[in-house]
Amino acid sequence: MPERPFHLLLVDDEFADAELFTEIFLEAFPDVHIHHVLNGREALDYLAGPATVRPDLIILDLNMPVMNGHEFLQQAKAHDTHRSIPVLVLSTSAGVQDVQRSYHNFASGYAVKPSSYQDLKALIDRISGYWKGAVVLPRIEQLTG
Repeated sequence: MPERPFHLLLVDDEFADAELFTEIFLEAFPDVHIHHVLNGREALDYLAGPATVRPDLIILDLNMPVMNGHEFLQQAKAHDTHRSIPVLVLSTSAGVQDVQRSYHNFASGYAVKPSSYQDLKALIDRISGYWKGAVVLPRIEQLTG
């Protein structure tokens, strides 16, 4: 049975950031499926959708309207069905409180958004190499509860 494609959920209210992230990611890994939503509420709605493909990784901004990244983490990780989905926070904030709060709410990792194209490209290469290549991720059919 062929392995299904890697699915990534990108949660970021900045269209320009999301577009650049998607462009760079797909340039290096064209087989990745990326779904973009604008805030934590839309992300929760997406995850709850009946036809939703479970993402292998969620890339999460913190500072968003409607529902910020911290609120999303608290609510998403409270559900058994979402708890095992890795979440990488990618934020402009390098604040100690944001980092600690993210990990306290079960983020799988935390990275600061780089300010240059080259640094963003290098970060995306590291992200994809780790999450798409180095780790073994659970598939929904492997989860027993």
